[in-house]
Amino acid sequence: MASVTKSSESDEDFEFEERRVRRVRKGMPLHRIAEVRQQQGVSLRTVSRRTGVDVSVLKQHEIPSSDLKLSDLYLWQQALDVPIQNLLQDHDDELSNETQTRASMVKLMKTVVALSEVSSSPRVARMVMMLREQLVEMMPELESIGGWPSYGTRRSADQVGKIAENPVDLFNLGID
Repeated sequence: MASVTKSSESDEDFEFEERRVRRVRKGMPLHRIAEVRQQQGVSLRTVSRRTGVDVSVLKQHEIPSSDLKLSDLYLWQQALDVPIQNLLQDHDDELSNETQTRASMVKLMKTVVALSEVSSSPRVARMVMMLREQLVEMMPELESIGGWPSYGTRRSADQVGKIAENPVDLFNLGID
């Protein structure tokens, strides 16, 4: 009797794996990580900083047909601060209202912060400050949101770019 149970379990496992492989081979989307990340207004570089995973690996993860490990999905879930079910592909389901609202609020806060950095009039600066305070009152987690980058990603004065961390040695490239 035990051998029959073992056989049926292995058959079920095999069928499940076959369905998964067929789905991956067809290129059918398995997740929508890139879509959610873009809706949240989060850059790949920011996700890389939050997760400690290299941007090139994250780009591979974002391919909708890539078959990710569960641990990778949890990393994305934590980095984007969304329910994990929003990362999984469901053709009939939109993002939850909560996630859509949060994404809109983050975008709005980014705009408010960017406006506060360029406002020249004291009157406009005061209105922007009041708007920022109201947004933080509605959603306290917005307090740490930065503005839209005007060019590239902003770094503080003590941070250096990738090229400074890993300079290119032209001599070893064989370029004349």
